[in-house]
Amino acid sequence: MFLEDIKLSELPSVDLLKIAQLPNCAAIYFVSDSKNQVIYIGRTLNLVERWRNHHRFKQLKRLNRKDRISISWMACSQDVNALSSLENKLIDLYKPPLNWTKVISPIRKITPSEIALQQSLQQLAQLNTMIFGFDPIADEEPPTIYLVYPVYGKRGLSGSIRSVLKNINKKASSLKWKEYYTDPKSLGKFGYWSTIYNGIRIDLAPFQGLVHFMNTTYKIVAGVELMAFSHDQLEVFLENTSSEVKESISCLDVLEDDPIPIKLVDQYQPDNGKHKNIVEVEPWEELEPMPEGEIREMNRQFLYVDGVEVEVCSNVNEKYFVRHNVYWWIVFESKNPDPVSQNVIGNLKNFIDRLPTIKWSGYRFRLETIVFSEDDVEVESVLLPLAMFESLIREAKFHSAGKLTEELKNGEYKPKPDDRANIKLCAWLQHNSLSSLLQTKNS
Repeated sequence: MFLEDIKLSELPSVDLLKIAQLPNCAAIYFVSDSKNQVIYIGRTLNLVERWRNHHRFKQLKRLNRKDRISISWMACSQDVNALSSLENKLIDLYKPPLNWTKVISPIRKITPSEIALQQSLQQLAQLNTMIFGFDPIADEEPPTIYLVYPVYGKRGLSGSIRSVLKNINKKASSLKWKEYYTDPKSLGKFGYWSTIYNGIRIDLAPFQGLVHFMNTTYKIVAGVELMAFSHDQLEVFLENTSSEVKESISCLDVLEDDPIPIKLVDQYQPDNGKHKNIVEVEPWEELEPMPEGEIREMNRQFLYVDGVEVEVCSNVNEKYFVRHNVYWWIVFESKNPDPVSQNVIGNLKNFIDRLPTIKWSGYRFRLETIVFSEDDVEVESVLLPLAMFESLIREAKFHSAGKLTEELKNGEYKPKPDDRANIKLCAWLQHNSLSSLLQTKNS
């Protein structure tokens, strides 16, 4: 007998308040609500005797005042080991909510599994979770919907994801999310989650660089709209991934039709006061890479702050950048660092990962050739958006450590003639912005 073949609607049953009608037999019993959702499963060698003093009876009786509760059963042999094994398998299959709660806990509203699933997905959508694809014939797994959430450096939204799903798991519902793997702390402790609904598995995993795939393509899962990978995006990913990963997702395809076609029951309304750890990430505008063989033409101007010279570059659209050479000179007093031997791009990624914001995490730094139109000077540089440059300077850590940093943050620092350039600029930027000094087309 396959557990999935058991039809609860065809089993004998009685109302909760008619337990005297229960038979005297060994059985697995199912407690269900008026919607036929299984809320508790148990085993016994004598069904009627078990329910004369059942530890859940008073709890269920209170619940029965608002919702009709019934008990159905499946007669079994009196083999205790077989009964226990069957009970555990059925609990794992149905995940009845009251099997996950203590008897002494106050009775809670039962949340139907479809509503718990939809609430999960709606909150995940708020965190920019995307549908990666659907595998209808996953190896050793039921059909699987793959969801991915963005990773921003070593911070990301893992904490928010974990908070959302743990709150869902606290509900009295048969739907439970399981964190089946967690990255080591050194890698950010990103969580990998899964749940099952009506034989469909939903897998949720972190995805480095997901911000570059976010688009206006949307698909539906369980009545909830989420961003989704398009055919072209999935092809790009597969072209640039390892053969091992390709093999593991060989049957993966973009999601077309909703594999869980249920009507959206409850539109989730985020409570801004409760979800303080949900992070909104402002998009940035990157310069598109130049076609091979072409050089980026830019203008530049020089700004002066307390004797510190800052070269700022701009393109025809008046987007402002600072070259990495300028940053290295101001912070490290190093002229023209070699991009390769000094690992400029790798260091820049590390610097932005240490910022107290995840806004810039995932930014694609590129070493490119730039020519300044005013004087026909050609240089090789990595461009930092002006706002990023300011953030890096404001959050700089100094060798004199705590006291100086504290004074700068509190506005108590008093400049000294022999201060280094990064200290002077950091102090000025605590209450100002270089954009206020720029000469624009309209100024």
